[in-house]
Amino acid sequence: MKQIVLMKANLGHFINGLCKEFRVIGPKRKKSEHIFSDISDAQDLDLNYLTTILPPKKLFTPTRETLLEFDRWGAPNPVPIEEQKLLLFGVHSCDLSGLLLLDRVYSEGFPYPRYLERRQNSTIVAMACTDPGDTCFCYSMGTGPEPRVGYDLVLTDLGDRFLVETGTIEGERLLKMMKRTEASRSDLELKEKLISEAKQKFKRKVNTEGLVETVAKSLDHPIWKQLAETCLACAQCVMSCPTCFCFDIRDQWGSTPGKTIRCVEWDACILLEFSEVALGGSFRKDRGARLRQFVGHNLSWGGASQYETFNGQHKCVGCGRCIRICPVGIDITEIAKQLRG
Repeated sequence: MKQIVLMKANLGHFINGLCKEFRVIGPKRKKSEHIFSDISDAQDLDLNYLTTILPPKKLFTPTRETLLEFDRWGAPNPVPIEEQKLLLFGVHSCDLSGLLLLDRVYSEGFPYPRYLERRQNSTIVAMACTDPGDTCFCYSMGTGPEPRVGYDLVLTDLGDRFLVETGTIEGERLLKMMKRTEASRSDLELKEKLISEAKQKFKRKVNTEGLVETVAKSLDHPIWKQLAETCLACAQCVMSCPTCFCFDIRDQWGSTPGKTIRCVEWDACILLEFSEVALGGSFRKDRGARLRQFVGHNLSWGGASQYETFNGQHKCVGCGRCIRICPVGIDITEIAKQLRG
């Protein structure tokens, strides 16, 4: 690992160099929120953000995309994906952990080639969190506030400069594009101090000890009926989750007469239609059961207990998006506490 210092005044020079080689995506302000969007200049970046509206998984599995096009004789024509290399700049540790989890989901059993090809063609410049938000709880889930793996470069804000650390050979190559100086001992000590202070700032916490078993044994807990009276089943929690990976595939008419297309689009377990079967039957007609599925999948059977390669990681990465975006204030950390009694 190499450690250098990049002055903030030189960030623009670095971004300009990256834009010549990559399609650069980073956090961008959108009114009072932030989104991951194309960056052409350092002024477009807002690295002082908490979370984006949608997680970076949208770059690798778009909300909706066309897989195949069929002509009138039924011959399929695969739709190619973009070839330009992607660089994701300023991604937080929680979202990076979400991508690493999706890497395992989409590579095991039945690999998803489109996702894997995009990931192999991507570079990650991560960002350590030194000031978590009110709804963040990544520290409890073991996914933050500092990224440990999965990045090419990671930046830590030291005030007027960034401490830059490499994680791969590609990251070391990118260092050559910077106007940089070697990191001093005081830079490293300041970083450790800021990360340590960040861990003390988290207002929401989840006790993960035995959580998988606790949730799995709470299928009949009264909280599900209570929340069913409140939950709108709008699916905003699922759609904003960085690790939800369910999708639907549909065939429909194309824009050209005589042609049809096959599309893949995000789906959500909290929607009534998700569990519908033939003749209108449904495994989860009750709204509380659908909310239980979302929470249980994130805290119990969808992560550490299901995939050995998750190495004990829960599906939930503690980004807090589902809490921030819920229109009726349902809080997954409070649910976890109530299930413990």
